[in-house]
Amino acid sequence: MAATDSRRRDDAYRPVTVTTYAVKWREPDGQTFVGRLALGRRALLLDGRRRGATGPPVERRFGYDDLRGLRIGSGEDRLDGRPALVVERSDGRYLVADAGMGAPIVQELVERLSDLRLSAALRAIVVVPLQDGALERVRELVSHGPPFDPGETGLTRHELLLTPNEAIFVFEAESEEGLGLFLGGLDLSAAAAWGELVAGPPRLAESAFTWERSELSGLGLGF
Repeated sequence: MAATDSRRRDDAYRPVTVTTYAVKWREPDGQTFVGRLALGRRALLLDGRRRGATGPPVERRFGYDDLRGLRIGSGEDRLDGRPALVVERSDGRYLVADAGMGAPIVQELVERLSDLRLSAALRAIVVVPLQDGALERVRELVSHGPPFDPGETGLTRHELLLTPNEAIFVFEAESEEGLGLFLGGLDLSAAAAWGELVAGPPRLAESAFTWERSELSGLGLGF
């Protein structure tokens, strides 16, 4: 476990080469912006200004695990007649095209984003309701580790958060299959010493917003 933690700390401080592209993009509400796109280890950043308008720059940061789909658009999914990358998110479709100052980049972006999404950790957040007064007993239990052996699972990271009435388990894995297999076999109510502490069925929490100060920060992408 100590070796794994050491590797994670090394990764956190390892220099990362971030590739940037001059792009224009259209948001779900139809507004078009001109600026740059940067690809980081865990997120893409769009940074620029609304086309034909003055005002402060905008920044859009999308975690790879938040993306619902990526494809090269056709027909109405072109931007100013140019091929566009269609980035599908819960709030709609973002169209991204090159800014016309170099070679077309859409195919390259699709390939690079696909690779980055595959290498990004997949995460599930499971909320378990606790019986009244169970918090101290849960703290005692988790001081000895989780109710399973993380080393024998397909997980790459695990965290437990506590509120007075809930245990919030955060699981990360490198593949959707590995995460799904783990969650399918997880039954806290049947785990020794946990059964009497659980007040009801667990539920999955949805990630509605994520912000992270990452390797994209401080790149001087403002316009």
